[in-house]
Amino acid sequence: MTKSLSNKLFMKKHLYSLRIKEGTFILQYLNAFNKILSNLLVLEVKVEEEDKTLLLLSSLSSSYDNLATTTCMIRRL
Repeated sequence: MTKSLSNKLFMKKHLYSLRIKEGTFILQYLNAFNKILSNLLVLEVKVEEEDKTLLLLSSLSSSYDNLATTTCMIRRL
């Protein structure tokens, strides 16, 4: 993958618009999420850990709300 601006923008858009679909296994979704992050790393696009966490938690469906709340509480400690 070339480090062109269009590739960087495409991958960023893909990351920011990614949402889990009902019925998708969480491991399958995490693999897709991590693949996008890996592609961004190859393109030398840095995504802060806090941003990764926020993007992941906000991309989950409402059935994962307890996970999001627990994760946020743990990060405060």
